[in-house]
Amino acid sequence: MKFWWDTFMAKVSTGREWVSRFMPGNSHTEEGRRLRLLVLTGMLTVAVLFFSGFSAFFLALRGAEQTMVPNVQGEELVDALIRLQEKELFPLVQVRYSSDPGLKGKVLDQRPSPGTQVKAGKRVNIVVSKGSVVDQVENFVGRNLDEVRVYLQTLFTAYKPLLKIQEPVTYVFDPLPSGTILEQKPAPGTELSDLTDLVLVVSRGPELEKIVLPSFVGIDFQQAVELLARSNIPFVFSVAEPQRGQTRGFVVAQEPPAGAEVEPGTRLGLTMAAPAPRSGSLVFGLFEYSLPSYPVAVDLKFEVVSPAGERRTLFTMKHPGGPLAIPYYQEVNSTLVLSIFNREVIRHGVPAP
Repeated sequence: MKFWWDTFMAKVSTGREWVSRFMPGNSHTEEGRRLRLLVLTGMLTVAVLFFSGFSAFFLALRGAEQTMVPNVQGEELVDALIRLQEKELFPLVQVRYSSDPGLKGKVLDQRPSPGTQVKAGKRVNIVVSKGSVVDQVENFVGRNLDEVRVYLQTLFTAYKPLLKIQEPVTYVFDPLPSGTILEQKPAPGTELSDLTDLVLVVSRGPELEKIVLPSFVGIDFQQAVELLARSNIPFVFSVAEPQRGQTRGFVVAQEPPAGAEVEPGTRLGLTMAAPAPRSGSLVFGLFEYSLPSYPVAVDLKFEVVSPAGERRTLFTMKHPGGPLAIPYYQEVNSTLVLSIFNREVIRHGVPAP
């Protein structure tokens, strides 16, 4: 700095000498004094302009002061803005949903990261939570259960789920169409803060007339299976060693008993006497499986595929789901196939005895 000042003063001295050459001989005259004053004023103006430009040049080279980016993550938006302004930083706000409703209005992220050294006036991007996609329970009464399932899955695809349907759903007979939601818990408008189970009561449809169960006792098990499937009565067989007076391979007991009035879809339990072993490749077995419970009866098909690849349908029926236990006589190494709506659910190989 001293070097520049010495250079400047040397230039001024040189200028004064140069000006004195052109000054009138008698500098004490009025005209001489005016001319001298005018020249000195001009030189002073030039000097001030030079010094101002010189100072501005060095200030520009120096630039804005350095400052440290504060950590504003987790703070309320207003508090974060104040802290950034105190550091002479320019905030740029973006908003998005978050999985936690409690973060609404708070800073989720920032760029540059906390502790970064930047110049004053630097732009700082902050992301602020708009809250959860869903922050309270909607009213689902009157809507279709399947539609609500899809809606909730879509809603929480990208975020932590806050609401899920509690299984199993309770079904009751009601004049409204099957699948219509009748009741819900929590009630609409309930605030959500964490994962909550949505308990639903759903319509089965109008109540059907009860049926009177026939007697299957004393019937060969294969004939009983055929009659049960034809009547769309779901069944579960169990096998017991025959007692005195009981015939092997025949039904010896049923529950509910014959003559009982039951709702359509009521499962019938049957006990059969263990059949006698057969000669050849045919073996006896019990196919057991548990289906999910369906709100309405589905199309069930039970088939067998022989070792040679020949496929044959054993029976079809309407079925509400739940446990199955089907007795069979089939060839060793054949395959039993259970299907719902023509879609295979499970295959079971017939083992050797």
